[in-house]
Amino acid sequence: MWTRCSEDVIVASCILDTPQTGAQQQKGPLMTDEASLAFPSLPVLRARVTYRLLEATTLPPFKGALLRGGFGYAFQHTACAPACWGHAERCAATLLCPYRQVFETPHPEGVPALHDLQDVPRPFVIEPPLDHRRHYAAGDALEFGLILIGQGIKFLPYFLVGFAGLGEAGLGRARARARLERVEALAPFRPVGVPIYQDGWVGEPAELPLLDLAELPIHAAGLAADLRLELPTPLRVKARGVFIEHLDLAAIVQAICWRIGALAVFHGPGAWNADYRPLVAAARLVRIERADLRWADWERTSTRGGQSRAMKLGGLIGSATLREAPPAVRAALLAANVLHVGKACVFGHGRVEVAQV
Repeated sequence: MWTRCSEDVIVASCILDTPQTGAQQQKGPLMTDEASLAFPSLPVLRARVTYRLLEATTLPPFKGALLRGGFGYAFQHTACAPACWGHAERCAATLLCPYRQVFETPHPEGVPALHDLQDVPRPFVIEPPLDHRRHYAAGDALEFGLILIGQGIKFLPYFLVGFAGLGEAGLGRARARARLERVEALAPFRPVGVPIYQDGWVGEPAELPLLDLAELPIHAAGLAADLRLELPTPLRVKARGVFIEHLDLAAIVQAICWRIGALAVFHGPGAWNADYRPLVAAARLVRIERADLRWADWERTSTRGGQSRAMKLGGLIGSATLREAPPAVRAALLAANVLHVGKACVFGHGRVEVAQV
């Protein structure tokens, strides 16, 4: 069944229920080895978004900032009254609107964990295309990925209308118009899924194909101990206060565990009280071979706070072979694949891919 989706009927007609995943229905933790952690039950939805360009244009090679920046404005125009557009900090509403829940998530009351965290992680990731294509003709398709995490999934209809609004407003400096053509909810770890949006109509699948983070050890157990690790987008992970410029697997594992904990607090079931030091120690023992990595600089312009300023968001890209990675480390790397890891994840940074050697 398909429902016509518009801003007027988005809440009444287009909201898709978030079903429980298998791990959420289980009572016990999933453990795979001595260094394992029971990941929190945090649902994740992956989607593929397709625009159809209505005008010829030139776009930047890395499109994460283009999609994220314009989308934020479109989302706010969908979710907020005009008086709040560009001035969410002045909103006098006593109830949090979807925009503030997603982009300015408050600290939950009565939860001391991460009470002083200033940069709250967003419950979504935009995965820009990796082909770095620049020139598009009218009629060409532009595809990219969208990841919704935890409570962010219930705002899926606002994401759909927000991306439709971004296309109408135009992409890039030339504001090239694009039509949101299709959005598919993808099955976990597969490139196929079910359509949930097609040319202005929202589908209502009986069940969204969600992945629960608590199930990752099961998937990790099916991977070989020798893996090929790929970092296709800049990885910005710190160790001892500075960004790593070589493959520090322990730092990556520690960073993904921190990200899981922060997402669980702000967008999931609550504080994840886990000691992940044994897992970090296990990652330090993994042998790294054929490392081919380099630092890639990338800049974007931020208009946050009403002022335009240049930001450098470079990071580590490349590949390496991992030897004898234990199941717990493989599970952590799968978590990094699902959620991204490090700074600027919302732009698509910190994408981690693992494959058999």
